[in-house]
Amino acid sequence: MTENKELPVVQSVKKVLITGVSGFLGHHLIKVCVEKGWNVTGVDKRPIPEGHEIPDHFIQADVKDLKFRDLMGITYVIHLAWRTSISDCIRHPEESTDDNIDMSIHLLEVCKEAGVKKFLFPSTASLYGNNPTPWTEDMRPDPIEPYSWQKLSIEYACQMYAKSYKLPTVIMKFFQVFGELQREDTAISVFSRLKQSGRPVTLTKTAEGSEYKSGQRDFIYAGDLAEACVMALESDKTGQGEIFNVATGRVHTMEEIAEAMGAEIIFIDKRNFDVDRHHGDITKIQKTLGWGNNLVDVVEWLKENEN
Repeated sequence: MTENKELPVVQSVKKVLITGVSGFLGHHLIKVCVEKGWNVTGVDKRPIPEGHEIPDHFIQADVKDLKFRDLMGITYVIHLAWRTSISDCIRHPEESTDDNIDMSIHLLEVCKEAGVKKFLFPSTASLYGNNPTPWTEDMRPDPIEPYSWQKLSIEYACQMYAKSYKLPTVIMKFFQVFGELQREDTAISVFSRLKQSGRPVTLTKTAEGSEYKSGQRDFIYAGDLAEACVMALESDKTGQGEIFNVATGRVHTMEEIAEAMGAEIIFIDKRNFDVDRHHGDITKIQKTLGWGNNLVDVVEWLKENEN
């Protein structure tokens, strides 16, 4: 008699679609997703910059133009596309609201229709505003400029789509992100250009009576952040619009950052949308996802990469 042998189970490859993929976070997310064996589709109005990781498939288009057919068979969506500059959103509140909110609702609708397994939305720590630190996910949002308010609107939309339309969603609140190929408008990129041109770094003063002279920030390395996103997508403990801080739980002053880069420093007066201290509590993401160990420290990274 011929012995019956069980055939091996063939597992389908997970497919992830990343909007705003031409940005620096797209580079780091593609890298981690490919390491997981996932198939990556990228979407962006801009071409992929030279030196960035390349997705398996690339759609050069506005997110608002994506159709049902573009997301057929997609397992996960990571929605990075956004007008990311706080100052730009302050200068153009109506246009940025139209761009960010309309685009995101359209994408949620298309994901719902296509049966996407999970939608990940990157929100912002700026939403904590003037809450006391360290910031925890259960704090009442306190948006103090349009960019943060727009992010809050889509947080609420993600939770509604999970509850009312059965589209699994998860929200990751990003703190101060740094890493290779970072955007030109990030503090570290600006500091680096000023130093290279022989000009001093400009830091805003903190509020009168503060115990530290320059603002404090919780810096998170883009590679660590990408790992957190992938873990949130895979976890069976997410999908109801849960919010997670993606931070280190440690703070550095902006003065420390500039000094680690060997830059000259001058101070200017505080701006009305500046919050002196960003500090995230990461207890929730540590307990739920098991993420948060051996995170890259920004000062050590700068000493290795900027000097």
